[in-house]
Amino acid sequence: MVGDIELGEAYLASLGKPWSLLIQQFRPCKLAKKDHLLPHQSVIKSIFFQQLTPHVGNIIFNRFKELFGGHFPPDEEIVEASERLKDIGLSQRKMETIIRISEFSLNKAIPSAEEIKTLSNQMIIERFIQIKGIGQWTVEMMLMFNQLRMDVMPASDYALRKNYTKLFQLDQLITATELGKVTQHLSPYRSVAAWYLWQLK
Repeated sequence: MVGDIELGEAYLASLGKPWSLLIQQFRPCKLAKKDHLLPHQSVIKSIFFQQLTPHVGNIIFNRFKELFGGHFPPDEEIVEASERLKDIGLSQRKMETIIRISEFSLNKAIPSAEEIKTLSNQMIIERFIQIKGIGQWTVEMMLMFNQLRMDVMPASDYALRKNYTKLFQLDQLITATELGKVTQHLSPYRSVAAWYLWQLK
């Protein structure tokens, strides 16, 4: 995986300014796994952090694990504990989404960790976003930071849009659709490009 990242850095640098300057400023790329959960569990974990600061999200996520002896529980236990989830600070919407993901997993309606290895990014996204409460960005985060897929550009991400606009000195904020289009040529290293864009302040 380190080799893939280095190839990505070399490719981006070969495109010249401003990519070469961005890489020179922030290298090496530290794109890495953020967890060792199953893919759908990683999606569940991300729900805890939506619209919250990392600190608050961690507090609620740790309360969740404490309900199950300090570990991430299997799907059956999450579904059975639906009433207890109300007591840890989750909103009703988030609680329902977490239970729904677990039910989809139990019913094999979303791909398993083994099946995901055989599917394209787009196929994985399409399978997961059929779950109410799950959007494309959430699945893209799982692909990048749980599966370490090298070719993901979460074009709807506001920070990426803002930083691309800044990097290329555009007159107005680039749209998600435009960002998706203008970064196509960065394939198959769009995750590396996204990581570098996130580093801009």
